[in-house]
Amino acid sequence: MKTHYLMAIDVGGGSGRCLLLDPETGATVTAKRSWAHPAVPGTSGLGYSIDTAGILKKIGEASREVLAKAGADPSRIAGIAASGMRNTIVVLDDRRGVLLATPNRDARALGEGMTLGFERGKEIHAVSGHWPTPLFLGTRLVWMKANAPDLFKQASLAVSVTDWLAFILSGSIASERSQAGESLLFDLKRGEWAFDLIDSLGIPRSFFPHPVDSGARLGELTREGASLLGLVPGIPVAAGGADTQCGLLGSGAVQDGDLAVIAGTTMPLQLVTDDLVLDESGRLWSGQHVVPGKYVLESNGLVTGDVIDWFARLLYPDAPDAALGLFAEAAMSVPGADGVSSTFGCAIFDGRGVSLPVGNLTLSHMVTGDASRGRRHIARALVEGIAFSARANLEQIMAVSGKKIPAVRVCGGMTKSPLFPRIVSDVTGCTVLVPPTAEVSSVGAALLAGVGAGVFADPSSAAKKIAAALSEYRPDEAAGKYANLYAGWRQAFDKRLEADTHIGNLLTASLLEASPAAGRAADPSFSPNIFVTASLDRTAIDEFREIGPTVYSGWRESMKVYDGGADLSKALSGVQIFVTEMDIVDFPAIREARDLKAIVTCRGNAVNVDLSAATAYGIPVINTPGRNADAVADLTVAFMVMLARMMPGSLDFLKHGQVKAGDMAKMGEAYLKYQGRELWRKTVGLVGMGNVGACVAARLSRFGAEVVFSDPKVSAEAGALLSARKVSFDDLLAMSDFVSIHAPAIEATKGMMNREAFERMKPGASFINTARASLVDEAALLWALTSGKIAGAALDVFSTEPPGSDDAIVSHPNVIATPHLGGNTAEIAAHQGAIAVGEIRKLLAGERPDYILNPEVLDIFTWSGPRPEPDEKKQEELAGNKRPSMTS
Repeated sequence: MKTHYLMAIDVGGGSGRCLLLDPETGATVTAKRSWAHPAVPGTSGLGYSIDTAGILKKIGEASREVLAKAGADPSRIAGIAASGMRNTIVVLDDRRGVLLATPNRDARALGEGMTLGFERGKEIHAVSGHWPTPLFLGTRLVWMKANAPDLFKQASLAVSVTDWLAFILSGSIASERSQAGESLLFDLKRGEWAFDLIDSLGIPRSFFPHPVDSGARLGELTREGASLLGLVPGIPVAAGGADTQCGLLGSGAVQDGDLAVIAGTTMPLQLVTDDLVLDESGRLWSGQHVVPGKYVLESNGLVTGDVIDWFARLLYPDAPDAALGLFAEAAMSVPGADGVSSTFGCAIFDGRGVSLPVGNLTLSHMVTGDASRGRRHIARALVEGIAFSARANLEQIMAVSGKKIPAVRVCGGMTKSPLFPRIVSDVTGCTVLVPPTAEVSSVGAALLAGVGAGVFADPSSAAKKIAAALSEYRPDEAAGKYANLYAGWRQAFDKRLEADTHIGNLLTASLLEASPAAGRAADPSFSPNIFVTASLDRTAIDEFREIGPTVYSGWRESMKVYDGGADLSKALSGVQIFVTEMDIVDFPAIREARDLKAIVTCRGNAVNVDLSAATAYGIPVINTPGRNADAVADLTVAFMVMLARMMPGSLDFLKHGQVKAGDMAKMGEAYLKYQGRELWRKTVGLVGMGNVGACVAARLSRFGAEVVFSDPKVSAEAGALLSARKVSFDDLLAMSDFVSIHAPAIEATKGMMNREAFERMKPGASFINTARASLVDEAALLWALTSGKIAGAALDVFSTEPPGSDDAIVSHPNVIATPHLGGNTAEIAAHQGAIAVGEIRKLLAGERPDYILNPEVLDIFTWSGPRPEPDEKKQEELAGNKRPSMTS
């Protein structure tokens, strides 16, 4: 019998998920897509937008992926519902087009929130369960009315992001109660919109759709919705809910007194109550559960998972899952983290205001001791601090509710490691219950989909069936120590509060300062036309298409290279961004391409672009240096390993050594003749520390080699960041077991590896050249090989290419020779594509691209309006300049 599934769509702050739930077994399958919410120029870092078209596209991709992973027939989806971040707003016009869409972090209504809080805070909290701040739908509408009146006049509806998504899927518009309860404008006691409050703010009542319970059937999946998700029309679409309340449901917290810690990007703690409980001080929030008739009382540790992820990327930059690496090393430490204490990611919730999160990491190196173990203690302190924060917020909830809470559910991304729930149990003294999946918000939404489809009678019975398999942690012998540690941590936290608030205010002031980049940033609605002729991979092409309409005509596939002039200018008509690699971009083409705003040339040396002409017309030119650095670095290190293991000879031993099967004498001969060396503890000298040299140094650090370098343009400090030590060229030659050359081919470096240089090399060292043949005197190299001064050489470049098979160097038994293949990998298109996309994103954001070749144009650059036009004299000068070419 084929399985039916329930589909949940979760719209998060940094990603979206599609989850399929088997309602019989509780088994789940998920697919995830990451996204970002772009900053709105001119808002001093306060404004952010939801890219509604972009997230719909990624939700569609995730839906198709999860169907494929589960092997699920689209016709076997029994119901759909969505969960999503709270404190969002999507404003629609009368044709249901999006006028404004903001994520939960948008704080443009800062002034309006502060004013409402000061003037009417207690009044509004008594009705809505929330003290006014800039985060709510209500304060954003007040901001919109005052600051975007024309947009406000066009507005017809204001809903949450999940209500909007449900409309996209079903064609039915409604306000689900758990999300409405987070709007500041909802009467929690009555379960209806607080129209008296809404009227007093001058907001039309018509903005607010009728409220419905979570799990209510809204309609059926439309043809357009089915096309988006890769499903079939007619599937029941149910009202979902706010992500935290869906997380309660997904973790089984549905009865009075149940409490869950949803430890994800943020860490809300919600207590389920039968009756509405309001905090008279206004510090805590109250709201609607997704279980009809139930309420929630909330405290919040705020940005916990964000902090863990940030420190994980800082401390474990090379780990495929940096957060898991942090938890793994934290587990190697001890309770108390050997004297290290942290308040990063820690907050004792006060919903009456907003501020930037500020943290402290406190330690004494004289107590913590061995620096080689310091990282594990810092990791432990970060996790312990967040557990302390969970206890502090739990105490707030117990004080306001008057309830004792012996057991708490802990769920979300922080539970991917058992360490966090274990520490929370010891710190709080509570039994901790952990659901089998971290994706409890998505599971909760799937249960609501089941209610809407008739699979489950109601949310509570659905949770009892699916969310009953909980792992249990009880306080152990560390609980006593943690009780003392928490007391000290809490005292220190309270004492730091005044200083942290002061620092937060200073940071806020700096954030509000006008950025020079803001004036250069493109309007969020700007969608540039992009023409790409460079060889790019599919990922880069797709990312360019997210930026704007993109025509891809790679020169390799099309066999077309533009030779400048009218041929190119015609192709660039209406194009704002040109990404090239082989085309000639000359003065006539630039002059006539009147819509052109930016050029990216996917080359290390932009010889194909008339830089002077582009500069005269205010067009930034960006190149992609280092696009082949990884490829060349891989070959360089491979050469070192091959030379160290004597592979010029050993590779041929079995193929051409006339060895008979089982001839142990021959095996013994090979064992004695080809005993190799490891790179461990060897000194590798890099002549040149540019893009390739830096990539080689990064790879060698994993081999345990000591890396030294010589480069007049790279400081000792910069080299130290690459785990390399700067020395003179002469010292490098004398001390290195391997000398690898990565210098630029200029007059000053021509023949730098001459006989004198080889004579200074350490006897028995090896030499590698994957850079340029002009750097080496080949006669001197042959002398070094034949005399035995060096043990071997590996070469990818030659003065004549390709060299003949009978070339004295190529045919030398201790030489590895390849025909200039260092940069020739299939991944070059991906490397240059990633650089090109990243640079254009920076330019669109108003930032200075890393590889801009004419930065002076940024002072006059604009994405909107006409470009500067040089006068006739300047145009005559440009017309007389040497034309760019691929051999310049």
